[in-house]
Amino acid sequence: MEEEKKEDQVKVGTLEARLKEWGIDLEKFRTKAGETKGKAKAEREREVAALRARLNEAQKKLEELKKAGDAASGELKKGIENAWAELKKAFDSATAKFK
Repeated sequence: MEEEKKEDQVKVGTLEARLKEWGIDLEKFRTKAGETKGKAKAEREREVAALRARLNEAQKKLEELKKAGDAASGELKKGIENAWAELKKAFDSATAKFK
């Protein structure tokens, strides 16, 4: 039981660190979007806004998990895993587009 709790704490720490990295990436994307002109600028700004919304949702779910602590249900954990997978996919796609 104690080993599982430590594992969960490590996972939460890893998730928090990755969210911070994605926040930094998002600011870089926002800057690049601002440097773009015309239709491309509007498209990139929409993409940045969508990424921000997904990032905020993932942060919210992570906070829910932290508050639930040991009592976190499998459903909550599954929700975080799903949000995480979607966010990673979105950032991978954006990273390719913003290069």
